Amino acid sequence: MTEQERTGQEWRGGYVIRWALIGAAGVVLFDQLSNPLVAAGLAVAALSNLAVWVLSKRGGQTVRRWCLQVMSGLRVADGVGACLLTAYPGASGYPVYLLAIPPLVVEAISRRDARRLGGMLAVFIGSLYGATLLGASMQGFGVGTALLALSAFVSFVLAGFRERDEVLVRHERRLSLVLECGATLASTRDLRSAMLAVLKAIVHETGATCGYVMQADDEGSSALATEVAYSREGEFQFPERIEVGSGLSGYVAETGQPVNVSSSEGNADEFDGLPPGVHAAACVPLLARSYGPARDGAVDQILGVLTLLGYSEGMEFDSEDMELVRTLGSLLAIAVANARMETRQHATFLRTMESLATALEARDEYTRGHSQRVSEVSMMIGERMGLSAAALEELRVGTILHDIGKIGVPDAILNKPGKLTDEEFEIMKTHTLKGFEICKPLNLSEGVLMIIRNHHERLDGSGYPDGLRGGDLPLPLRIVCVADAFDAMSSRRPYRGVMSPKAVLSELSRYAGTQFDPVVVEHLKELLNSPRMVALYFRSDGDEGEEKWAA
Repeated sequence: MTEQERTGQEWRGGYVIRWALIGAAGVVLFDQLSNPLVAAGLAVAALSNLAVWVLSKRGGQTVRRWCLQVMSGLRVADGVGACLLTAYPGASGYPVYLLAIPPLVVEAISRRDARRLGGMLAVFIGSLYGATLLGASMQGFGVGTALLALSAFVSFVLAGFRERDEVLVRHERRLSLVLECGATLASTRDLRSAMLAVLKAIVHETGATCGYVMQADDEGSSALATEVAYSREGEFQFPERIEVGSGLSGYVAETGQPVNVSSSEGNADEFDGLPPGVHAAACVPLLARSYGPARDGAVDQILGVLTLLGYSEGMEFDSEDMELVRTLGSLLAIAVANARMETRQHATFLRTMESLATALEARDEYTRGHSQRVSEVSMMIGERMGLSAAALEELRVGTILHDIGKIGVPDAILNKPGKLTDEEFEIMKTHTLKGFEICKPLNLSEGVLMIIRNHHERLDGSGYPDGLRGGDLPLPLRIVCVADAFDAMSSRRPYRGVMSPKAVLSELSRYAGTQFDPVVVEHLKELLNSPRMVALYFRSDGDEGEEKWAA
């Protein structure tokens, strides 16, 4: 249970019980309500209860804490009044001191402070003795003292059981939270959204006002950048980027040690960078074990930090809160480390495949650099047409690997200087399916696999291997079809030289709408004079300075 929840529970219990006490006193003294003193006393009690309620609703956290103190004082006054009321003749001999028992019960359950409860009991017993001096019987004093003492003892014991039950419930809830957060981090590929979900859970469970997670830019980086941030009260100020060693988060990233500060302990001012008004802050490092190539000399690598801030007056993060934050911080660190390892493995895999594709193209001097140029042209068209970052990455990977199936085509066909026979062309066409089968087990995306398999499709359905038509060809695939044909016509082949720019554009325009997407063709034409395209294809040849397509 958070501090705010405990405060709210204490407030509701004391408020409701006090109304019940006022009502019970009114019933006991119903015949005496015509007495101005009795009526005034009950009215003051009711108005004080109402006033404290109004203030608690309209004020801030500081006012609510003050109202709790006032309510505790009113409970003492109620108990004292109930004990003294025993001597009032209008009480008709009722054991009115029994009305002092509920304040004792509320105090014991809400505070569970033996010294405070003992002091409160002594005041009540002293008031009860004072009632005997005003005319109440000594027998009533003895019975009342025994009942009050017994009720205080039983209430304190019950409060202990209740507190232990709350601890068990809190531990169970937090264990479920850890398991849920672990499942979230393990089941999603969107690390950012998973981190935000975990951060929200931590903020709400610990009663913090807000928090943020920062990551190191890369291994050995001296800077931290905020990845996700969350506040229960809307927007808040958080550092977007800091240097390691700067402020609370930077200090934790530098030392690798968790830090818990609070204004009540007087150490909140030891760290710069904390926003004004912060009364408590907790920061833990995101640590992951890193191994060398031989898996020896393991070290803890700091991947980032998790920081929580509390703006409520008197807010503190206790040892259980810090244990929860450290546990969930460890889960976040594992998720970040796994994501980085997956990224590195994916990058290594792609570099390996690119090297394989480059080595494959080296078998044929006429197609050397073809895949790289097709990739560059496709990326230029895709950027111009506004493809998303994810689509552009698929386009880049797919074009680099689109001809990898030619590894299964015999050199005699691949390097044949003349035109291929029908039988040889059928063998050449199989490179699309061979490439697809090679790359299918490699966990590549559907978009990349489609580029590898279908980059020889045509809008009119006359392409291969699947005869896709019109809307069956997504935009990235249409871009690749145009870029692939453009590079093939713009490069030297065994059976012909480099086609002139005019001839290339003529062919593209001729087949726009049947073989090629006309919109993609127009975007390619607009790119021909761009610096990137010129650097990729044009060169100056001879003294005449004639512009020709590069081989």
